[in-house]
Amino acid sequence: MQILKWFKKAYFFELSPKNHLSIAFKNGFFIFIFLYVFKPFGMEELGGNFFIYSLGFGFVTFSVQSFFYIVIPILFKEFFKEENFTIYKNIFFLFVLVSCIGICNWLFNSQFQNTENWRLLTFEEIFTYTFAISIFPIFLVTYFSEKKHRKKREKVSEEIMKNKVSSEYLIINDEVKIFAENKKESVNIKIDHLIYITTQGNYVSFYVKTDNGLKEKIIRNTLTNINSILQKYSNIVRCHRSYIINAIFMDRISGNARGYFLESKLIEKQIPISRKFDKNKLKTLIK
Repeated sequence: MQILKWFKKAYFFELSPKNHLSIAFKNGFFIFIFLYVFKPFGMEELGGNFFIYSLGFGFVTFSVQSFFYIVIPILFKEFFKEENFTIYKNIFFLFVLVSCIGICNWLFNSQFQNTENWRLLTFEEIFTYTFAISIFPIFLVTYFSEKKHRKKREKVSEEIMKNKVSSEYLIINDEVKIFAENKKESVNIKIDHLIYITTQGNYVSFYVKTDNGLKEKIIRNTLTNINSILQKYSNIVRCHRSYIINAIFMDRISGNARGYFLESKLIEKQIPISRKFDKNKLKTLIK
């Protein structure tokens, strides 16, 4: 089914606290204005200071959303792992977020609703009203956001591949000895055989080309240290916080809503490119 395929599509989760605070403020302000101006769900019958009452709901939205987007990703890092984030995860996260906003709205309303002119709203009503306002924007924003970012990156990727010019590269016969952090263990890496490097916790894995296929070499170190050792080689580029690639072996660049990716005939996986990577230099990652 098309809807199931859509749920499985790659999606992104922006981790910038500054951006999240800005979005949370805008959403909270929207809720405040919407309630104060339109007075939906029979709220025009409420007495008391409706300005402060509406502002309270906006503040609840801002506070809960800020907590969810800034604190929750720190507590549940695996769920928000960039390479595994999908539309399904995003919508599930938003549903949990809206549910918590609904609960907090009910708690706020129970304490501050003026009941002289209107009965106290029930939990079910508050919860329903919260979802009624939120459900459509959740799917609409997710749909258009995914489409916008995917189309943009697919277009850039296609242009890079269309204008790609195959060129001969200078053979580098250097063999580099890289030590582990303890200075006792080491690995020998031939630059012309190195395909990519990735980090796994406190360890770094080197994937090299051999006559028998791909071989992995592991030492305890950081990708930052490794990058400083290899930065003199122009074809060795750190494209992501977790990856260093040898551009000579990268055949194709592709894109989706989550970001740009490198592909090679020698490996099955796609290598992600950081969203902070200079977009004008993307073409330098493939040869």
